[in-house]
Order: sequence, then structure tokens, then C-alpha cells
Amino acid sequence: MTSPHVDPAIAAQIAAYGKQVLGLIPAERIRKIAFERPDPAVIAGFRELRDLTSTVADILDTLGYDTAIPASELPPLQPGQRMVGPAVTIRHVPARLSSGFNIASGKSPPQLGGRDQVSYCQRGDVMVIEANGIRDASNFGGLMATSVKEAGIDGLVVDGAVRDVANMRAMKLNVWARGITPRTGKHRIELVEFNGPVSIAGIQVRPGDLMLGDCDGVIVVPLEVAGLVLEKAQAATAREEKLVKALESGATPEETARILPPEKW
Repeated sequence: MTSPHVDPAIAAQIAAYGKQVLGLIPAERIRKIAFERPDPAVIAGFRELRDLTSTVADILDTLGYDTAIPASELPPLQPGQRMVGPAVTIRHVPARLSSGFNIASGKSPPQLGGRDQVSYCQRGDVMVIEANGIRDASNFGGLMATSVKEAGIDGLVVDGAVRDVANMRAMKLNVWARGITPRTGKHRIELVEFNGPVSIAGIQVRPGDLMLGDCDGVIVVPLEVAGLVLEKAQAATAREEKLVKALESGATPEETARILPPEKW
């Protein structure tokens, strides 16, 4: 029987997955399963941008969105990473009972969602984990990394620690995380909400927002302006490419100013 605290629409969506999910996320903690994502053509357009996060950060500034997370806050796991995909959001908190008590008393560890998190994702999504900056225990490790990679998930953003990073680097999984630790999150961390709003380095992320990442950091593009931001970013890229060619050909300051005003350099 469905819990009275579970939205019937959510219960129906869970049921539609059948044996693809194991019930590892309590249904009352799931806010959404089906949600709007950016048009695939928009996602493809962002992937073609040369200077991904820096160009888009400038555009978002003009629209009133300050959603840049610098690499000094959430560094990429390895050089050359790039990520473009819709957010699937997860919120972790420290477990209520201590890990020592749970282990000594033989209690089951708090739920962290396991593969059910992956099953509820679509190929090309980005898993975004709010973990209150927890650095002493891992929010994500090697077994989940293998599952995520095989599912075609485009990247992972963790405002907390991860582990088994050698394996993640070897499989070229795109990860931005606040820290690295050998200590397991089992018995120490609990998933309390799936696909609700989360805060990553102080930036709000909602399911379906477009997550961009490269060596400069991470950008959150709100879903409702993704198409507009792409149009403006493509126009800005074209202007910058024209300016670079002019500079390389020895154009005068006056000539370059006509392409792009100096105050916008």
C-alpha cells in the first residue's frame, strides 16, 4: 500500500519503472521523476561553444543570473573535462546516528539511493549532489562511478567529497567535487531528497537546469533561459572569433573597437 505521504503521481511513476528500481530511495523523499529538460538541439549547441563556461558566465551576468561556481570552489577531477547536461538533483546530510553505533549495533546503513539514482536519470544527464560541504566522508565512489559511466551520464557535481578517484580518472568520468577522501559515506551520510532544489556552493540548482563544466569551473543555466543564453553565447563567440582574427592580422585599436567595444574585452 502506498504511504499517505507519497504523491500519487510519484508513486505511479515509480511503479512504471518496475524491476528497474529496487526501492532504495524512500518514495516520500522523491520530489520529481519526470521533469522538463532543455531541448536536445539547445544542449548540442552549448557543446559546440569553444570557451564554454566563461562565455556563458558573461551572458548570464547580463540577464541577472550570477550562477558561476569557480574551479577554486569545485575543482575538476582531471584536466580537459567538459560537461553539458540537465541536472538531476540529490541532497545528502550527515546521518543522524553515528557510524560507530550503526556498525556496532548491526543496524542497516542510512539509504544513499544506490543504483536507483542512476535508473531515474536519462543518458546525458548530470548528477548534482548537495552535501553541505561534507569533506570527511565520500558522497560518491567507484562502484557508483562505473554505474554512472555505463548509463551515459555526462558528469557529476558534488558539493562534498568523493573517493576512488583513480578509477574515475581512468574511466574519464567528468567530476567536479569539493574534496577527496578515502573514508566511506556508508553509515555516515543519508540521502534525504531526490530531485528537489539544491544549493551547490551557494548557487540554487533545480532539476532540468543545464549544468556546464570545464577547467574554469561550473555554470548553472536556468532551464527557462537556456535557449536565450545559447543564442547570445553563439553571437558572442562569433564576435570574439572575428576579433581574434583581426588581432592576428594586425588590426588597429580603432578597427578592433568596432568589432567589440574595449569595455567588453
